[in-house]
Amino acid sequence: MTTIFATHHYNYPQNFIDMKPKLRRLEQAIKKLEANLINADTEILEQRLAIHLGLQVDYASELNPNQLLAATTTEGKVLVIAGAGSGKTKTLTYRTSYLIENGVVPKEILLLTFTRKAANEIKSRAKALLASRTADNSYINGKALNDITSGTFHSFCNMLLRQYSGLLGINPRFTILDTGDSEDAIDLINKEKKYPTKITNQAFPRKKTLQNIFSTSRNRRIHIRELIENSYPDIAVHIPIIEQLAVDFHEYKRANHLYDFDDIISQVVRHLKHNDTFRQLLQKQYRYIMVDEYQDTNIPQKELIDLICAPASVSLMVVGDDNQSIYAFRGANYENILLFGESYPEAKLIKLEQNYRSTPAVLDYINALSAQITLGYQKQLYSGLSIAGIKPVFRRLSDETKEARYIADKIIELKPDYDYQDFAVLCRTSFQSNYVQLEFMERNIPFIVVGGIRFIERRHIKDILAFVKILYNPNDTIAWHRILTLFKGVGAVTATRLTQAINADSNVNNNVNNNVNNNLNNNVNSNVNNNTFEPLLLPSFAKKSPQLKSLHTTLTKASQAESVEIVIERILEFYIPLLKTIEENWRERSEDFRVLKNLATEYDSLDKFLENLALDPPNDSVATAGEREKGEDSNDKVTISTIHSAKGLEWPVVFVNSLVDGMTPHHRSLSDFEELEEERKLFYVACSRAKSRLFLTAPEYFSSYSGYFDKPSRFIAELSADKLTVETSKKSINESEDPIWW
Repeated sequence: MTTIFATHHYNYPQNFIDMKPKLRRLEQAIKKLEANLINADTEILEQRLAIHLGLQVDYASELNPNQLLAATTTEGKVLVIAGAGSGKTKTLTYRTSYLIENGVVPKEILLLTFTRKAANEIKSRAKALLASRTADNSYINGKALNDITSGTFHSFCNMLLRQYSGLLGINPRFTILDTGDSEDAIDLINKEKKYPTKITNQAFPRKKTLQNIFSTSRNRRIHIRELIENSYPDIAVHIPIIEQLAVDFHEYKRANHLYDFDDIISQVVRHLKHNDTFRQLLQKQYRYIMVDEYQDTNIPQKELIDLICAPASVSLMVVGDDNQSIYAFRGANYENILLFGESYPEAKLIKLEQNYRSTPAVLDYINALSAQITLGYQKQLYSGLSIAGIKPVFRRLSDETKEARYIADKIIELKPDYDYQDFAVLCRTSFQSNYVQLEFMERNIPFIVVGGIRFIERRHIKDILAFVKILYNPNDTIAWHRILTLFKGVGAVTATRLTQAINADSNVNNNVNNNVNNNLNNNVNSNVNNNTFEPLLLPSFAKKSPQLKSLHTTLTKASQAESVEIVIERILEFYIPLLKTIEENWRERSEDFRVLKNLATEYDSLDKFLENLALDPPNDSVATAGEREKGEDSNDKVTISTIHSAKGLEWPVVFVNSLVDGMTPHHRSLSDFEELEEERKLFYVACSRAKSRLFLTAPEYFSSYSGYFDKPSRFIAELSADKLTVETSKKSINESEDPIWW
């Protein structure tokens, strides 16, 4: 096979030999399940549909054979390998419809996804599908599909903890810590405890690193010591303190009724293991379980599924693509999908391989990438399109500036046939888009950068939510610290003392019970009484800041509000004047408050408001006031995104830039087999976003604080040259502004 860069040599990861026993086990599990592959037998499918006469939906004409096979397979444990662009959402939609049409009680269906949007889309499509085919609209009038339990793993487990709090012996009025809150809590504990540190040149890790260590340790079931020694060796000297900090963090959350994202799932798993009544209740209720994006699950999520699905009578269908497992940094375990046949020896396998997204020419390249992935289920995507399309293009430029100019030139060249929103530039890391952004601004090409600071993580939004959190849970010390340190004269020490005084009030600690009325009938939160905020008025604290008295008044008034929207309004009356004193651009930030108030109108209780914002935050692409005033069209813009953020999306024209070995794949992955394989899958995800045109670009070199990289990406180099069109400069080497060295 002739490759593009035949002269370049790439080192294989050093730990490949050590990985062989693990790889053999995974390979055996894959082969075992491949032996249980179900093919779309026409006779079997006809029998299934004939048995259930009177079906309103014509499943056979609206699904391809393998989609139909998956939609009508309702017994046992099944893994559906859904290749990129193969219509898995459509398949899950029709399977939901098929279950309902065949008499399955909606309350027995559980649909777990990784975004609420995905779950709602499947339910709403199934609802519309049945409504359009059912004459009497009985499914819709009875709101039957609303009884399906659907959502993310976190929202499902949060619901279980609150609904069954009495059975589980827990306080239902806990507050959920997002990642930023957890980092703040860890930082606060570290400062308060004043752990004795060794005299060393190695600084103690930052709160972000510590939070990631604690979360990874739990999700991957690795001891903190082992994790640090393997992945963070530079801070190994601090292991004893970090281990103690992890213990203190756990105790801190328990004492203050706080759950982080990991707690929500791990607590449900723990109770499922040890509470027979709880486990049997769920196994009896949920008889038909569907899991989307199974390749992204972590160990606790897999355990949750396994515990509920233990009875043979429970139908389980998981859908995913092992080629798209790219979230190990979040704790996802790619082995879950590869070991499905080991977890369920009687499981069956179905494959969706017809691609509805890409042209055959693009698909040919994607299949070539797939073949380079060392381990996985066999798959060969194919297209139903008769027109082959244009091969992907590779272009190597002299530097990043020229690379960005090339991308802009191509967009302008193709613009007569496309809108700006049809283009996307996908980067391995966000900083790789800097030159592209500068070039687009210079050329007046409109663009939107996906990523940035999420709406829910903007400082002023977190400030407002801190007020809401203490109304719901006055024990939330992290929220108290955030609010109190806004005031001049109130530092961390005073904030700690004041928080302790508030939490020491027996009325606060004792007035929580399992029968608290969360509905906003008489007031917004019956967990707050007349004495809750009295410590704010104590002379020893009041003298620190005159604003504490106003804070007391604001919180008291807000606690008596009759709707979540009014709660937000009363908080803003206090907060906006404060914001004016600390932020020059307060007017731009205040546009976000309007968005927050609109969100508040959708909820009738503080707990639901806080839960949904934490577990499934709103779309982050909220237009600023400045954009609205300029009348900008927020839709027709080129998308600049990291590859991770682009997963699940598609564009007619895709550019993947910075394809230099050391950047794509990332230099940190080059010595580790599993990390390098994930980088390969990440490149696969990037390329499989393209519908019609795919452009791959690389500068001659890439220089950063991490080093100097000048080899083209091995992901380009290892493929046959006939899979790509390689563009070179039209000028000679001597004349060209973009000299090309092969």
